[in-house]
Amino acid sequence: MNMRECEIRPGKVLKVVDNYGTIKASCVGMFVESDDPDLLPPVYQLFRSSLSQFSQPHEGDPIWVLTFKDNPQELAYIFRGDVRSENPGLKNEYSDVEIQMRRTTDGADVEVSYNDSDGYNIYNHGTSLNIDNDGNIHICHKNGTTLSVTDSGISLGTDGESQYKAVCGEELVKLLNKFKEVLTSIKTAASSSPYTTTIANGMTGPLASLDGFDSILSGKVTLDK
Repeated sequence: MNMRECEIRPGKVLKVVDNYGTIKASCVGMFVESDDPDLLPPVYQLFRSSLSQFSQPHEGDPIWVLTFKDNPQELAYIFRGDVRSENPGLKNEYSDVEIQMRRTTDGADVEVSYNDSDGYNIYNHGTSLNIDNDGNIHICHKNGTTLSVTDSGISLGTDGESQYKAVCGEELVKLLNKFKEVLTSIKTAASSSPYTTTIANGMTGPLASLDGFDSILSGKVTLDK
């Protein structure tokens, strides 16, 4: 393969052949969109930005097809697109911005990007994750539920503005057990006098139901004091 013998022609993905980016494509001056894709030669993806990064082509994607005069059977492609139309985030006045990926699926935008104003962002069908430039983490579900992690702590429900403090489960269980001990002591004392046995008898049933406080502890969620 000699790059001096290479020509680059505009084309379009007509069929995706496999999960490795092999396609059948139209190519100006060679193959037209009305051709049967099964009769066209395979075209292989030429460039990847790293050994681990990969982007699956889709039917209708615009591409550049590379042909080689010294090897006509070798066909390769790279993606072709207008950055201005495909990345509306670039219309903002950032001094530093990087978009790792962006596409629209099922009518919703999916994007992984960075900019010097908001930090690192992931968007998917209305749900977002943001790590801002101060290292704070903000997660927002499309229904409005949020989780934030900042130097002030963790906020659930409303980003940075949830009102109520979380309870440490083990400490609550200890407190409830002490409360039960107090009630048991009152029952015992009430049982010793004929004048208060009615109180003791009335506490028997409720006290029996105050068992199993450990069941309020989550097996999956933990908190720091």
